[in-house]
Amino acid sequence: MPDRLAAKRAETAVPCLVEEALPAFFKKLDAWQKAFGSPLLIAISGGGDSMALCRMTSLWAQARGTSAHAVSIDHGLRPSSADEAAQAMDWATALGLTGEVIRLEAKPAHGGLQEWARQARYQALAKAAARNGAKLILVGHTWDDQVETLCWRLARSTGLDGLAGMSELAVNSYAPHETPNLLGRPLLELKRADLRAWLVKSNQAWLEDESNQNLDFARIRTRKLLGEMAAQGVEIDRIIRLATLADALRKEQEQASLALLERCGLLPLDSGWHLNATLFWQAEPVIVARALGWLIYSLTQAEHPPESQKIVRVCASLMANPTRGKTLGGVWMAQKGPHLFVKIAPVRRSLDAVPSPTPRSQYARLFAVSRQPHEFVTQ
Repeated sequence: MPDRLAAKRAETAVPCLVEEALPAFFKKLDAWQKAFGSPLLIAISGGGDSMALCRMTSLWAQARGTSAHAVSIDHGLRPSSADEAAQAMDWATALGLTGEVIRLEAKPAHGGLQEWARQARYQALAKAAARNGAKLILVGHTWDDQVETLCWRLARSTGLDGLAGMSELAVNSYAPHETPNLLGRPLLELKRADLRAWLVKSNQAWLEDESNQNLDFARIRTRKLLGEMAAQGVEIDRIIRLATLADALRKEQEQASLALLERCGLLPLDSGWHLNATLFWQAEPVIVARALGWLIYSLTQAEHPPESQKIVRVCASLMANPTRGKTLGGVWMAQKGPHLFVKIAPVRRSLDAVPSPTPRSQYARLFAVSRQPHEFVTQ
């Protein structure tokens, strides 16, 4: 291993809880393999979290006599990135896994480096999953990542979905609808320090990302702030309990929203949807807004549904004057007779045409945003 890639070891002894968590981890992967088949893909960077995931998954694969395929993405943003990706893959193959390194050639023309890297990484992982016939990609997000994500969202006045945190299974929003896949996060209940203590005990080295000290990144500033809060006696565990409550409320809303769309006889039509308007507007406003946001999202290329405040305003306008069309996020909505129509809006001359969605892609995005991934990934 090159000198500049000195592996990081734990500096202090931390109680090792990972071995106690292995049976539950194995059970989780058993269930996912039954639902989504083989092989499972593992996204690895060589960092402590990803190497813990890699090692735990290799133990599961050996115990079950099955396979897992590691993918290391070389973003090409630092001189050492190729060596780092190669080192991560060497460790993965030493654990008995198959694997590949994917180098990203394109670079962002200007700004948005972190967002570009994230999007390009998940697009590359989606392509690797399609080549290998995989529907599930394991990623190494931990309890610490969940806390940092929640704090970052709280600072930006997030809503219920944001407070619910990262879900254990989520749709890879950068995968094509023709070959959808999921992101699996089996480490969300495990802490970073415990994982590293287990790596030390297992004599497994890892790489320390130098960007983890760079305060230019929001996630690093959030991590620093959390450390300061803990030093002041703030119980960080309470943030996770808040997320658990928000997640339970979100699930209730989502089930109610899905039930509403089914009750209203939702059906696809050319580049859109139609449903029973009377039954739709009779539902609770918060459920109506969520369901309408999903329908808009399902017809577009957007990463998220429109902001809830904008949807609420559109709902109020439509209820006041149902036959007068409203447009939001490139989608036109209006009531004609007993039906509410939600369709791709006509393209203005200054804008490029949005590709017309197919009924399959509409349903795929509808279930994706409602976090009901099994409904279309397993079709």
